[in-house]
Amino acid sequence: MKNLVIVGSGMSAMKVVDEVLNIDPMMYQIIIIGEEKVLPYNRIMLSLVLAGEKEFEDIKTHNESYFSQNNIIFKPGCLVSSIDRFNKNILLTNKKESYSIKYDRLVICTGSRPVILPLPGKTLEGVVSFRDIYDVEYMQSKVNQAKKVVVIGTGLLGLEAANGLNELGFDVTVIGNMDSIMNMQLDALSGDLLQKVLEQKNIKFKLGMIINKIIGFNKVKALEFKGGIIMDADMVIMSVGIIPEDSLAKAAGLHTDRGIIVGDTMMTSDPAIYSVGECIKHRGISYGLVAPLFEQARVCAEQICEVSHHIYTGSNISTKLKISGVDVFSAGEFNNPKDEIMCSKDNAFNTRKRLSIRDNKLVGAVLFGDSTDGLFYFNLIKKETDISSIRKTLLFGNINDLGVGDKGVEKMANDEQVCGCMGVDKGDIVSAVAGGCNTFEALQEETGCSTGCGGCTSVAKQVFSFVSGTKILSKNTLCNCTKYSTEEVRQYIRVLVQVVSVDNVRDALDFDNTCEICGAAINYYLSSQFNETYLHNDDERPHNEKMHANKQRDGTYSVVPQMQGGLTTPKELKALADIAIKYEVPTVKVTGGQRIDLLGVSKENLNDIWDEVTGAGMEAGYAYAKATRTCKSCVGKDHCMMGTQDSMGLAIKMEDAVWSHFMPHKFKMGVSGCPRNCAEVTIKDFGVICTEKGYEIHVAGACGIRTKTCLKDRFFETEEEVVEYLKAFVQLYRIEANYLERVMHFEERVGLDYIQSKLDTSSMIKYYANLLPKTVKNPWGITTHKSSV
Repeated sequence: MKNLVIVGSGMSAMKVVDEVLNIDPMMYQIIIIGEEKVLPYNRIMLSLVLAGEKEFEDIKTHNESYFSQNNIIFKPGCLVSSIDRFNKNILLTNKKESYSIKYDRLVICTGSRPVILPLPGKTLEGVVSFRDIYDVEYMQSKVNQAKKVVVIGTGLLGLEAANGLNELGFDVTVIGNMDSIMNMQLDALSGDLLQKVLEQKNIKFKLGMIINKIIGFNKVKALEFKGGIIMDADMVIMSVGIIPEDSLAKAAGLHTDRGIIVGDTMMTSDPAIYSVGECIKHRGISYGLVAPLFEQARVCAEQICEVSHHIYTGSNISTKLKISGVDVFSAGEFNNPKDEIMCSKDNAFNTRKRLSIRDNKLVGAVLFGDSTDGLFYFNLIKKETDISSIRKTLLFGNINDLGVGDKGVEKMANDEQVCGCMGVDKGDIVSAVAGGCNTFEALQEETGCSTGCGGCTSVAKQVFSFVSGTKILSKNTLCNCTKYSTEEVRQYIRVLVQVVSVDNVRDALDFDNTCEICGAAINYYLSSQFNETYLHNDDERPHNEKMHANKQRDGTYSVVPQMQGGLTTPKELKALADIAIKYEVPTVKVTGGQRIDLLGVSKENLNDIWDEVTGAGMEAGYAYAKATRTCKSCVGKDHCMMGTQDSMGLAIKMEDAVWSHFMPHKFKMGVSGCPRNCAEVTIKDFGVICTEKGYEIHVAGACGIRTKTCLKDRFFETEEEVVEYLKAFVQLYRIEANYLERVMHFEERVGLDYIQSKLDTSSMIKYYANLLPKTVKNPWGITTHKSSV
């Protein structure tokens, strides 16, 4: 069997592999060399990971079983140092060794590297790019260390970085040397509209600015602009463009010119070597969008498998994006001052269309706020259609097929693009449905359609419905296993009078399948309905709750004992130190919730560590669970000159009152001993501000993906009233919030007025407080729970 070696494990590289396997899975032994140490992932979704909307696991495109099932050799964390074209070998290096691999066909997919401006101070700590998962992890690691962040660059990646960092709670300023943002995709007025949307989210902009240098000693401290203006900065993100990574090819003697030169078959100047992706230059153009890269990958795979059906002649580019929730579409040329311009704007819906016309042909389109007509305009541009007959109605879009519709979908050619992010056209959807994709979710998994920015979802669903004949349910079901919504499943459980199992509920409601989503949700709803009489089904709980510990990226676990109100003793500290030394725990960290975290615990050591922690008088901190996490407190009046009440004592009472109860989501509390709010309680699910006269209650705040300040709820004069109200509030949340709905989202759905109306009298508070079950045993001390580890 011949060797096919792929240098690179990015999206274009893996598309080549996918296409080769579709054509002839037995033709080659495929060997993939990845410089990054992780599995292949969707780089488009890095901004969602940065913002916390997705986990890294969610954006992986190929898992380990993919490689084993297809007999692919995958070598992550390796660098190809040279290519021996005469002997058809590549030299590989990693930390341990260097060795060569023979190839019969070689595909170079080395992608691109970010542009780093040649500014003084560019090498300071805190100056990073936004290009890969390591950049994202670095930024996330600085959440509690850096406050002011500067993003240099007003293009798509720069704005995505700015939006993600803003969601994490950073103070973000975007710097650009042009007078408008996204000037490569948007005209100036559309850019201004987008800028205003982002400014409403507290992202600041400084445009038309020239940076002289980055200031700092070891770490970045500030930026200096032309004219001597200084701006403080704790972190600087450079996002000013990319450069094709052609150094490996250049060193091997291949023809390069700011990119690896390829022909229409994706062949380089060496007939045994092909190249696709951001590293190439084809007919003088380098492409940075996924759609053309996927077209290149298909042509390359056909050439390698010797079944050529297509050549690559270049790509018509359109950009369909969703930035901070705003749909944006751009195609063609829009900055030629000689073009005729048609423009419309709807202030009520904050939408805008700008069409560029030349010689009675549409040559450019920019849509802001509503991209529904994007495909229609793109096809007019691509086909160079004479618009004379539709000129009067052109601004209204395709008026014969409003919102595309079935007729519009029927008229779409198979090569018309649906999803620009993942390069999916109508023909791909037709093939996927013919191949067995009978749900839209299956189509997404098969093709990647509508898994990028999400701007194509509406059209993609219409195409899928037309092709498959399947009407997509408009209501939001609990999961793909059922036709019932979350509320309908919950309502069924609410009227049950006897304890049943998760499978009983699935059977009664005719679930088609089982999954972790519905299993965990039904398990919780049964628990909140029947309290102590229902035993949690461990098989239907998320992994961390099964393990009673948080799994980490490297496969080890995190163990967090309870420390009420942040208080501990020398005896407890000594016990934890002894445990960490005995079991060689590599990292011991003080958490943001005033506890101590033992990080890097192996699975086989969990039971023994739990035994020793329990033996030292400590319990599980529930850091892994949808339950009470901590009650953060300041030192209060016993120690602080500003303290008005015993904040530490109240924090302990509050933890005791609601400890260990499973809830829809994690539940964080705090008590500040005075209005100076040192314990930051006004960004908690439930916070108490102590005053001279009593206790202010603040609820429904959060600090995470989206930071939200608490709403002031009510006032009590005694600790006993606070604790009883907390119990009532928690019980109302337990029985009325949806599973995985944080308190702030629960409040946004039902309103604070509703919560207050349910708890508006002392008798109602007492009623709900009495419904709250008693606390349960320490799970680290229960043998039945340990047996699963």
